[in-house]
Amino acid sequence: MPGGGYFKTNYADDLEIGAFNTRFRRFWLGIFLACALTLPWLAPPYWVHLIILVMLFSIGSLALNLLTGYTGLVSLGHAAFIAAGAFTVGILAVRSGLPLLMVVPAAAVVGAILGLITGLPALRLRGIYIILSTVAIFYIVSWAVRQYQASGGYEAGIPIPPASIGSWVINTTNEWYYFLFGVTLIATLFFINLVRSGVGRAFMAVRDRDIAAEALGINLAYYKLLSFALSSAVAAIAGAFAAYYNGFVEAGAYDIWLGISYIAAIIIGGLGSILGSFLGAAFVVLLPYIIDMAIDLLALPPAVENVTSAIQLTIYGLFVVLFLVLEPQGLTGIWRRIRNYFELWPFKYARASATKV
Repeated sequence: MPGGGYFKTNYADDLEIGAFNTRFRRFWLGIFLACALTLPWLAPPYWVHLIILVMLFSIGSLALNLLTGYTGLVSLGHAAFIAAGAFTVGILAVRSGLPLLMVVPAAAVVGAILGLITGLPALRLRGIYIILSTVAIFYIVSWAVRQYQASGGYEAGIPIPPASIGSWVINTTNEWYYFLFGVTLIATLFFINLVRSGVGRAFMAVRDRDIAAEALGINLAYYKLLSFALSSAVAAIAGAFAAYYNGFVEAGAYDIWLGISYIAAIIIGGLGSILGSFLGAAFVVLLPYIIDMAIDLLALPPAVENVTSAIQLTIYGLFVVLFLVLEPQGLTGIWRRIRNYFELWPFKYARASATKV
């Protein structure tokens, strides 16, 4: 009965993915899929382009949320893995002429290897020292890609040939939208099932209390390295697809600010949340465009346009602090309260309060 609560009475119901376990959620999921599949034909091409950018950023956010939100290992070097995937495309697709179906798996392997190397210090280091080790790998990868770009004579970046799968060449915005929608859907289902599996529960045990997890027989070294490898592999895949979509790669685009943007996305969206990765990605990607629109709409003086980056950085920092202090679950926590309100309407649960005897 709607509003009466949803209770699981057997193991099969417990295994069911939360997005499909009620009529209410199935209905709105169907509405969402219908809108998503028809959007390229109804929305202006520029909006479709922005949504593509959100999808690409969301894949990278899912990867970082696995490492930081589910395993508790903070990384500021996420941009290094994105760059590794992008430059794998720049090397194999440009120099060797390999197709997308060979280049993307190669990018995942490169990312996984870098992730394993980055994760080695996590076996002995904790806290801020792990963060410093991820910053170190970022600067190593950043130096390597800059050297490759300079030595190859690619002053303005490496041009990437159009992506193709067999005879299908992906070269229009609508084709990219549907292709990346499928990729994002696969990545989402992969992470949903991963965090619900024994491996995902081990990640969360390491995050919550690694000493207790080790006492329960969880191999900390194995799961920390596995988390780094999976996270960096998916990040490299996101970088590879972004390189194909943009049509070029340039070393300067993968700076430390990009890594901070991913951290901001998962904090604002919600740590340890699949949905939070998407909400945070949308916030981070769309915020600069919203700021530009506000400047144009309000007819602010040109001097304001010169400090747009500073305004953007200030807003990121402000929201990160506000969510950490006031809403640790991020936008996901707000969404859950809104969803529960409509699922239970017109009923609601009263907050339990202790009574004095």
